[in-house]
Amino acid sequence: MLPDTILYLCNYDEQVNTSNENITKLWSGEWSLKDTDICKELLASGLETDTLKDVIKKYQSDKASLEQILFASASSFLTFCDRNWNTHPAELDINNFFGVEWPKEIDASLNLQRDSEPLYVNILHPELLYFSTQVFSALCSVDQSLLHLWWYFRSKVAHQRALEDTSATLYSDLEIIIAKLTNLLHTIQDKPRLQILLCMEIAQAYLMYGRVQRVEEYLTRARDLAGLKLELKGILGKRTKFQQNSLPQLALSSKLDSAVERPSAEESHGNTELPPDLELQDDVRLNKIEYAEKISQAELPSLEQVLCLLTIQYLLKSQPKDAILNEEIQPYIETVLTQKKGAWSTRVAALLIRCKLEANHKRTVERAMLQCETIVNDKTGASSTTRLSYLWATGLHPAWMWRQQLADLYLSLGLVKAALEDYQKLQLWEDVIVCYTMLQLRHKAAEVIQQQIDINPTVKLYCLLGDATDDVKCFEKAWEFSNHKSSRAQRHWGNFLFDHKKYEECIPHYELSVEINSIQESVWLRLGYAALMTEQWETSAKAYRRYTYLQPNTFEAWNNLAKVYVQQGDKNRAYRALMEALRFNYDNWKLWENVINVSMNTGHFEDVIRGCHRLLDLQQKFEDIEVLSLLVKAIAEDTKDADGNGAARLRKRVLELFGRITSVHQNKPEIWQLYSDLSPTYLLRAQRLLKAYRGYTQNGNWPNNVETCNQVIYLAQGLLEQSLKARQEAEDKDILQANSQLSSARLTGQAVIRAVEKQDWPETKSSLEDLKNLFSDVTEYMKSVM
Repeated sequence: MLPDTILYLCNYDEQVNTSNENITKLWSGEWSLKDTDICKELLASGLETDTLKDVIKKYQSDKASLEQILFASASSFLTFCDRNWNTHPAELDINNFFGVEWPKEIDASLNLQRDSEPLYVNILHPELLYFSTQVFSALCSVDQSLLHLWWYFRSKVAHQRALEDTSATLYSDLEIIIAKLTNLLHTIQDKPRLQILLCMEIAQAYLMYGRVQRVEEYLTRARDLAGLKLELKGILGKRTKFQQNSLPQLALSSKLDSAVERPSAEESHGNTELPPDLELQDDVRLNKIEYAEKISQAELPSLEQVLCLLTIQYLLKSQPKDAILNEEIQPYIETVLTQKKGAWSTRVAALLIRCKLEANHKRTVERAMLQCETIVNDKTGASSTTRLSYLWATGLHPAWMWRQQLADLYLSLGLVKAALEDYQKLQLWEDVIVCYTMLQLRHKAAEVIQQQIDINPTVKLYCLLGDATDDVKCFEKAWEFSNHKSSRAQRHWGNFLFDHKKYEECIPHYELSVEINSIQESVWLRLGYAALMTEQWETSAKAYRRYTYLQPNTFEAWNNLAKVYVQQGDKNRAYRALMEALRFNYDNWKLWENVINVSMNTGHFEDVIRGCHRLLDLQQKFEDIEVLSLLVKAIAEDTKDADGNGAARLRKRVLELFGRITSVHQNKPEIWQLYSDLSPTYLLRAQRLLKAYRGYTQNGNWPNNVETCNQVIYLAQGLLEQSLKARQEAEDKDILQANSQLSSARLTGQAVIRAVEKQDWPETKSSLEDLKNLFSDVTEYMKSVM
């Protein structure tokens, strides 16, 4: 790739010195299109891909015209981003921008819909996005250079961010483009900074769809190329103003590989004026943790700051939402915010993430609100090129979403009317319904939405009216209004029935919704559950499989999928699903119970042992006699496990498990009996049977039940037999202990005989006679040896 060609990517991270007029204009923010002839020709094609291809092919040998087409497309896209990632965008007349009137037959908003998902109403000038996306697509069809593919990729990512929900069609398109871009990475081997940037932009694309494994892949690649090492450490420090003793705190150390050349943040973004980081004005908590020792932190260049930000976003997407995650992320955020210089979009994204985290704590929520207000109301006028530098690598949401986040903060602070006002301005009718419900004016929400329908009816408005009024006819209207093409209409319809526990009825609506747009995670999850509740196993399995593909880090879905497989009789697949569930939640005792039961049925005995230990850790108890009996039986019979190995090899580990269980459950006779069956010596077996006997007889009521009587007689027989064998085979050093055990066993046998004789149960006569005979033999033996 030629040096000048690289500059067409417009990363705004260096000083440009080129004779190319188009590049100079792109880098200086002069994006209006002067070449009206080219624009006229492109727009006259109707922006149809095939017609655009023909137009571009016509200029294939005309380098200047091709550059002009690329300039027009890039300018259009940059202008779209400039207006939509700016809280105070300047006015723009589309016709003036293109230098020609926009064709009335081209409805950009309608053409940008994918899988029935419309654009957000707050997206400004969708014509710019549609124009650039179509031209980039045509340019790629004619010449699949890295430059064309990269711009096309960026436009597709912006297209997805402009839609109300994720689109399966767009995801498929992006996967194809990403594969091509990855194959072309080698063409910029001499430009490692560009390789890093591309890897991060690809990771951001996967992050939108929750593909955390793919995100991790490209994040790791980018980090290796950058030579950046980030490591969390525990360091003593103080968090509050009145804290006397330092306590362990998490801190992030950063290290840069000295062998890698990189420009400093001062060199790449020295002139960038960053938004202010407001201090925490709290009576107790310090603004920042005061560490007792210095942390090893490098001065991060701008690109490495984005890498740190991407790590935060990856952790937020891939880890369970809990207090531990917040503690883990905080040092990363501080690392980004303490850098003196960097990209504007990186700083804003980091501040907004911190606002989101701080919104959940009473000591920080006020700072979160003030910080968010500072960003939303910022009128310092950062230049367009400043705001767009590294924008696509930071994953920063469009500016209207920042205002939505501010409204959410107002709501969390109880400022419902302030939140309502912002939601209405942003036309976020779902949030408007929430506010009116909190104000006990739910009827008002229906009125407001009906007014909007009277002005400009849409599928979404009809659906929201149905949500506000609980009127199923509104969902029918939405479906009819969309000409039977809206996944949203079927989704809301299904949700209404699901919320009213009409699981049978909601399934067809959910199935129709995912048929139109197959990437709706929440719909697949609810469809799986509804089918599970109505015992439609095949439908449930399909839904949960699809959901776990889209969101692999949700343990509930894997657990429920395992339940379905058990019902279908496919316990091996159930076992694999449960192993996946454990990866994402190691502390759920119900999940471990399922793991134990399924592992027992599939011959994964080691996982049964692991599961028993884990339940003891989590609940301080485990008394499932059936599982323990099966485990002991497998050891005794040397049953082959799932890998074809004999279970007898696990005897030592199972004995350790029983030792731990009996220390918790000291009076469970069945457990002591099983422990005895597995014990390696006659003496140990006898001792454990004696403890089992004490467990059975501790309440004194055992003779009053014929079943318990038989159990105790059987136990006494085993106790006498094992004690007799222990004495007969005892070595000299063990004689005294064996004598003592045999005496205890004889006294126990005598007590059992007397108690059962008093009851005179007909059902115990035969077994009692056997016990008496054995008792006589033991007595004679004792006389002979003592």
